[in-house]
Amino acid sequence: MKRFLSIFLTLLMVLSLCACGSKSSDTAAEATGAANRAPMGAPEATAEEMGFDLAGDAAAGAENELPEVDPEKIIYSAEITVETTEFEKSMEQLKELVAKYNGYIEQSSVSDANYYTKSSGSYYSRSADFTIRVPSNDFSQMSGDLSSIGNVPYSHTYTENVSAQYYDTEARLKAYTAQEARLLEMLELAKSVEDIIAIEGELANVRYEIESLQSSLNNWDRQINYSTIYLNLQEVREYSDEPAGNQLSYGQQLLRSLKHGLHGVGRFFKDLLLWFVGAVPALVIVAVLLIIFVPLFKKLRIKRRLKKEAKGKNSDTK
Repeated sequence: MKRFLSIFLTLLMVLSLCACGSKSSDTAAEATGAANRAPMGAPEATAEEMGFDLAGDAAAGAENELPEVDPEKIIYSAEITVETTEFEKSMEQLKELVAKYNGYIEQSSVSDANYYTKSSGSYYSRSADFTIRVPSNDFSQMSGDLSSIGNVPYSHTYTENVSAQYYDTEARLKAYTAQEARLLEMLELAKSVEDIIAIEGELANVRYEIESLQSSLNNWDRQINYSTIYLNLQEVREYSDEPAGNQLSYGQQLLRSLKHGLHGVGRFFKDLLLWFVGAVPALVIVAVLLIIFVPLFKKLRIKRRLKKEAKGKNSDTK
């Protein structure tokens, strides 16, 4: 009996795995396949006894001659950089935009200046990184509306078609689910302890495969239903909405370069003045020390020179 059960379980596994990649387009074919995969020794059942209406299925097939096409399973994601001159305002606008499209911020981080930079009054720029999840139907609209919170110098969209992997996993899951049902039926009919242990061992393996496959499908569903936007928000002093440099005439490029150069010079002297004002207390202390110690050093140098001259005269008289 144990040997017969082992042979039957092996055949059952082979038949189930062979059915992983196949899908029935006809209800009658599905009924025939189910009958062919019935356990050994089970009595054959007619289509009517199994609850199938072959005539009705044939009529339905005649009305729908075109086979049903499975929808594509595509994962969308994007990397977007946004520049802003009003960091706090853009942060609030971003939160409102995410809520508008029923999305959520999965992860965020903000980089700010340190205490010394803030206390000295020096210019500093902040930045923030966000991982945003938004319904796939609103992915394109949400990506386009990010330009309303600042300038978008960089944007790239990625697409990943996982249809083949998804439907192959789904078919394998159905095969293992059917195998689980048959093993449960066999477990109810088992008599000996050896048979029960063998069936439960095989049942544990099948359930492990089912959980693994279902986890993969759930992960894909989350990525397919909710697209991902990786957003980098940067604070800048200024940005221009003018066309890119390759769309400007040569004269316009020269004027633009001159303008940027003058702005750079202005920022340099502005930062230099800020540094000088911040360094005034230290410069005052240095000046006081110089006023005190420079005369002392001069007196000491004069005394050393006089001593040296006196020693020279004494040596000459001797």
